[in-house]
Amino acid sequence: MISQLNQRERIFVAVGVGLLVLALVYFAIVAPYRSSLRKLDQQIEARSGQLQEVKLLQASYLDLKQQMAQVERLLDNRQGFTSVTFIEGLVEQTAGRENLLSMRPQSPESRNEFIIDAVEIKLEKLTLEQVLELLVGIEEAEAPMQVKTLYLKQRFDDRSLLDATMTVTSLRRKT
Repeated sequence: MISQLNQRERIFVAVGVGLLVLALVYFAIVAPYRSSLRKLDQQIEARSGQLQEVKLLQASYLDLKQQMAQVERLLDNRQGFTSVTFIEGLVEQTAGRENLLSMRPQSPESRNEFIIDAVEIKLEKLTLEQVLELLVGIEEAEAPMQVKTLYLKQRFDDRSLLDATMTVTSLRRKT
């Protein structure tokens, strides 16, 4: 069959077969290869993003683990510590006993292996400096404590003084 074709027709057939082979090579080998490379690049990019997220989570986990170890140490050192007597002493030291209107312990709340004690404190005629000293004293307590709520109100008779109502919580282990 090819022997019956003249020279010009043979060149056209050879070029056509060559183009067909090139098209087959491109669509059977090159295009899928490029597509696979593109998909792999996208997967690498996605995995890099996931790796960054995991690293951030790891840093957060290590930070929380460190904080938990610190709280555990504070809880272990809490022998003989009661939040009411500590707060009462702190108020006497920073604001004076005459400014303490009331201290009302709340009912303890149990969570897992811990008990959260809360004390509501009402104080009057405080300066802003005294309030800040009180807050720093609670923050630096030898047991895990925090101010859950804090309401400050300016006094009508002296605008430089404040009345404060706060709820302080402390953490202890169940016994």
